[in-house]
Amino acid sequence: MDYDLIVIGSGSVGSAAGYYATQAGLKVLMIDSAMPPHQAGSHHGDTRIIRHAYGEGEKYVPLVLRAQALWNQLSAQTGESLFQACGVLNLGPDNSTFLQNAQLSARQYNLPVELLTAEQVRQKWPVFTIPDNYVGVFEPQAGFLRSELAIKTLIKAVTEAGCGILFNCPVTAIDPTNEGIDVVTIDGTYSAKKVVVTAGTWVKELLPTLPVTTIRKVFSWHHADGRYSEGNHFPAFTVETPDNIHYYGFPSHNDELKLGKHNGGQPIESAAQRKPFGRYAEDGTEVFDFLRSYLPGVGVCLHGAACSYDMSPDEDFIIDTLPDNKDILVVTGLSGHGFKFATALGEVAALFAQNKQSPIDISAFSLSRFEKN
Repeated sequence: MDYDLIVIGSGSVGSAAGYYATQAGLKVLMIDSAMPPHQAGSHHGDTRIIRHAYGEGEKYVPLVLRAQALWNQLSAQTGESLFQACGVLNLGPDNSTFLQNAQLSARQYNLPVELLTAEQVRQKWPVFTIPDNYVGVFEPQAGFLRSELAIKTLIKAVTEAGCGILFNCPVTAIDPTNEGIDVVTIDGTYSAKKVVVTAGTWVKELLPTLPVTTIRKVFSWHHADGRYSEGNHFPAFTVETPDNIHYYGFPSHNDELKLGKHNGGQPIESAAQRKPFGRYAEDGTEVFDFLRSYLPGVGVCLHGAACSYDMSPDEDFIIDTLPDNKDILVVTGLSGHGFKFATALGEVAALFAQNKQSPIDISAFSLSRFEKN
């Protein structure tokens, strides 16, 4: 047996899995078809929001709190500033299910949040234009992660710890054997007791029966002056419109404010179909109506980028072993809100490789939920 664990896909979750498994003393091989961090997955673009009062449901809160603790620990151990506590402002109509869920999870886990009326939001952040029936849920201890720096930091740490690295090397097959699992690559075949598949949006190239759809997405940077900067106490934000469309953004940096639309996108089936930013007419205009309505002082689009989401049918994560092989764990279906959880999910994967149960309940993310429908 070559390894205790092979990690297929070494982006956000994969690099964390390799890190925590190596820290546990396991012999680990990390594989990726490219050279992470790279532009072919879902982790580029410098920043990702981390929220704690979770609008997608309270089942995520223990995971995200563990992830936050691990991000803080990683920053302390490596000296890298991976997390910025600029606060996160969640805005939406007063009947928003997303905001109601955020408030419920805050109460259930005693999270520090401020509930704000529309007028209070305007007084605190006058650059926002919002309807009178809007409310705000502000998380002062939330903020954003530096996604590409985080992956660089994890990979540097595992490399220094002696973890095996096989990058720019696509996996072509995963073959269970009587002794373990063979992972076939263009460079050769490697065997392990356990395999974790964290291949992101291209996971179905290896596991075609998984209920995952790949969606091409874009985000863009717009001109924004110092009023929108972290130095002026402008937060990261999410905004839900009356027609249930969700947008997200970050404080401006060097007069550039990053903004994206969570909904929509183009279904794709291969990397070749993920066209660069600007190839679709709507790439440069999909956030214009939002800006005119909510942040009218933000200026022109300066540049943008394309990424991809691995969407599950219910937009909840999939964290489970395969039905026909309990030595293969898959982490997928992160549905555009997974990066913040990478450290906690990597820890779950490392525990799996040690035949240990996660102390956090992840049963809500099992594959079996799709069999009931």
